[in-house]
Amino acid sequence: MLRYVRASLEDQAKVEEFLRSIQDEGLLKEVSTLLSLTQGGLYLAIDDHDAIVGTAVITLPKRHEAYLGHVRLASPNQDRETLKDFASFQLEEARKLGAHVVRALASENDQLWAAVLQEESEFKPVEKWVVGSFEGFQAPDVPPLEAGPAWAVDKERIREFMDQVTNPLWAENDLHIPSSLEPQDLENQFEVGGVAVAPQDGRLTVDSLALYRVRNTDAIDIKYFRSHGHYIRQLLDYLWLEARAWGVSKMRFGLNEQTASQIADALQIPIQVEWAGSILVHYINHGLQAASV
Repeated sequence: MLRYVRASLEDQAKVEEFLRSIQDEGLLKEVSTLLSLTQGGLYLAIDDHDAIVGTAVITLPKRHEAYLGHVRLASPNQDRETLKDFASFQLEEARKLGAHVVRALASENDQLWAAVLQEESEFKPVEKWVVGSFEGFQAPDVPPLEAGPAWAVDKERIREFMDQVTNPLWAENDLHIPSSLEPQDLENQFEVGGVAVAPQDGRLTVDSLALYRVRNTDAIDIKYFRSHGHYIRQLLDYLWLEARAWGVSKMRFGLNEQTASQIADALQIPIQVEWAGSILVHYINHGLQAASV
């Protein structure tokens, strides 16, 4: 009989030993950060001998939104019943943390996890999500006239552009964790920088929008991108020039599959896929409408 508990700093050595045993290097790098979270964090499945046999992650990208990281289980516990119990525990824990919306990602290679979430915990698939990168694009020498940074005067027409989208999702802090893109997020993004728009002419309606951040030594990260297609290449040219100014030559992104493919077609560069799968959502508050990307 397994029991499920929230991990503490005292568990770090045991957790790291378990993750090495199952060769989960990705989660191993995040252990210290997860154990230091004041809400959510790392959760453990413990057997009758107090040994760790599984881990799961719960984070809250927003106050009332929870994200469930994939359950990691050691053999012989990799079965549907254990996944079902751990998923149910995570969902109840998210509810206790105050979440109204709970999202999870299911890798396209892990159909069992997706099936458990949908059939046992009433999650609904929303959209395909891709984390990846583009490299090798040659930015123009001259900045495009039609695209560039958005300013405060652009707020109203960007708001009108976004009003056409129902409950958009973006990769606010982590490219692997989609969360709701709300009007206040856009306001905040103007404060911290990283909003690009095309066309820049304030007399024209917005055709293309990007929210991004530059990681000085690694890449320019695209956190949200939307384009009707008329100015997409100009906006991408601007983003590549912005990246080059910071000395980086890679564009990373966390986007829905359709948008990622749209960018790949515009750049004529293949996507280097890091992760691909489905966004699934569960509404604890059943009055909420399903999100669409």
